[in-house]
Amino acid sequence: MLFAQYTTREIWIASFAGVRGAITLAGVLSIPPLLNDGTAFPSRYQLVFIATGVILFSLLCWVLTLPLLLRVVTVVDKSLYKKEERMARMAIAEVAIRSLQKMEERLAADREENIDEQVVREVSARVIGNLRRRVVGESDLEHSLEIENLERRFRLAAVTAERGELYHLRATQQISNETLKKMLHDLDLLEAVLSEKV
Repeated sequence: MLFAQYTTREIWIASFAGVRGAITLAGVLSIPPLLNDGTAFPSRYQLVFIATGVILFSLLCWVLTLPLLLRVVTVVDKSLYKKEERMARMAIAEVAIRSLQKMEERLAADREENIDEQVVREVSARVIGNLRRRVVGESDLEHSLEIENLERRFRLAAVTAERGELYHLRATQQISNETLKKMLHDLDLLEAVLSEKV
């Protein structure tokens, strides 16, 4: 899930950009020059030579390959996408609110469904309230984002608690493995959605 937002080219660039040989060199230099009986460690210098060759080869590959990978990379200002996404969320929230208000009026007037008007108003107010948080001006944007982030943190904490309780219910044999797997899968999907909003 973490790598899904990166292209194959970006992953290759990150891989080549990280090649330095420090771990290889540290590993080979950690070999002691002498054994416990005082004799020289067999083939230590050959190992150092091979490790140096591997490091130089990897650096050569890095120098030759990285410019080719970077040639067609274009730097994109992701803040523009965020602004566009925010605008789209506000637009669809406004349409959804209008639609829900019409639905509330229709349900209140419909005598065949026989739904309590108070219940209709409560449910409508709850859903519309969630949508209204998306429809904010620039002045309220920071406050709205803060509320959204706090709500996301609460939801993630709830998911963690629910997962712990599921394991407890399975350990005490109150639920089966199948139920555990299905409910954990649902929680994993919800957690992935919530984590993507970070």
